[in-house]
Amino acid sequence: MNIKLSYLFILVFPLLAITQGFAQKIYPTSLTTINYLDSAAVKKYHKKIDTHRIKIELNHITGIASFYSANLDGTLTSTGETFKNSKYTAACNLYKLNTLVRVTNMRNGRNVLVRINDRMHPGMLKLGRVIDLSAIAAKKLHLSSKGIVKVALDAVGNSKINPKKQ
Repeated sequence: MNIKLSYLFILVFPLLAITQGFAQKIYPTSLTTINYLDSAAVKKYHKKIDTHRIKIELNHITGIASFYSANLDGTLTSTGETFKNSKYTAACNLYKLNTLVRVTNMRNGRNVLVRINDRMHPGMLKLGRVIDLSAIAAKKLHLSSKGIVKVALDAVGNSKINPKKQ
């Protein structure tokens, strides 16, 4: 009986580990150990960052989120693609382009996965703003009527493909 159990462990556990790793690559849900902060931008905007409202740690930022205006549909982003409010994308000066970021509304706990494909105006950092979300991502988070909300950002990976409908 002990021999059968040992064979079971030898055969089953590696399969579980392989499928777990495969699922993690498709659906990143945990923080990564790779640094996705754009250290050059953090240095560049150091004096503009409102340290009372913005907290920066490795792959984790807290601050204020806002969302893109509807009249920006069709404009070019920093990655060279056309901006659409119907895609899960965002603008952020503190993460590298094409970083996948989990944005969590700190008031209600709702979260959304977006890809950083654009940069914000540097003056927004003085206001405590860390990210500009597309309209669909902002709607998913239930932004307040003012159009801003306190959020936590967590880098989960890098991708040139936008997250799909969530």
